[in-house]
Parts: sequence; C-alpha cells; structure tokens
Amino acid sequence: MFVVPPPDRPVEERTDAELMLLASAGAEDAFAALVRRHLAQVQQFATRYLGDAAAGAETAQEALLKVWHARREFRPARPFSVYLYTVVRNLCRNQYRDRVRRKRHLTQEEGVTAHSPLDTLLDVERRRRTLVALHELSPKLKEAVLLRFSQGLDYPEIARILDVPVSTVRSRVFLGIRQLRAHTQEDDE
Repeated sequence: MFVVPPPDRPVEERTDAELMLLASAGAEDAFAALVRRHLAQVQQFATRYLGDAAAGAETAQEALLKVWHARREFRPARPFSVYLYTVVRNLCRNQYRDRVRRKRHLTQEEGVTAHSPLDTLLDVERRRRTLVALHELSPKLKEAVLLRFSQGLDYPEIARILDVPVSTVRSRVFLGIRQLRAHTQEDDE
C-alpha cells in the first residue's frame, strides 16, 4: 500500500504522483490541480487524433472522469502522464474506430499568421493537406506521430503509453512521417 503524502505543501507544488495519491484519499483539490495541469495538452492530443475540436474536448473530459473514478487503483509505478495518455489514447481509438466510416471533420484552423493573404492561404492549405494526410494514417501510426510531435513526448514515454518496445515506436513514427510526406507530395503533383 502506498502512503498518502502529508499536507505540508500547496497542491500546485506537488508532483503528479503525489496529487493522485491525495486524490485517491478523496482530496478533490489535488485532482483539480492535476486537471489544470494536464487538460490543455490532453485536449489538444484528442482533438488532433479525432480531427474534431468538440470531440477532443469531450474525450479529454471523459478521460479525466475515468481517471477520477479509478483514482483508488492508481499506483505510482509509472508516471501519471503515461497513465493519463493511455486512457485518452484508448478512448480516441474507440471513437476513431466508431467514426471511421463517417464523414471526417477537420479541426478549425486558428492562429495562422503570414505576411500576405497569399502566404496565409498557402499555409492554411498546407496545414489542411497535412491534417487530411494525418487522418489517412492507420491508428497505430497516427497515435505515434501525434504523441511524438503534437505532445512532444520522447520515445520511451510513448512506448510506455502504447505498451510496445521503443524500436516499434521509432518505426511507427518513421513510417507515419514517410506516409505523410508521400501523401502531401502526391497532392503537389
């Protein structure tokens, strides 16, 4: 059994593992601190995975709710972020599998800055083609690419999230990038 840390520091200064242990003992403020710390990144990952901002936000909330309900089973043997992204990834995979034959929606483009309207148009079109290509990838390649480049996770962290060897992660990222390049280059021809 794991010992709940004593309340000697504010929740914002605690590690994720300490916050989860406090949350498992019923400290809602500790879990709220975890939500504040991770919600934006988890929502961004889910949004990019699913290609839909509303679905991404809903999936992120669903993942955090699942973590809250399973808080008593949390064991700090692996980092909290690995645990959280595993939950989010599984939810995204399930939704993606359910939606694969439905019409795909691209995320709304935001924050594109350029020097001229033509530059803006070209940047938006390049991003649109990349997102389309991303959604053409198999779920295994897509999640590896997103975890690596969208979330900035390193290969060992991704391997723990996906529960595969690091060499498999490297291979999936490489193949995903290669397929993205091939797809976007086909569009240029």
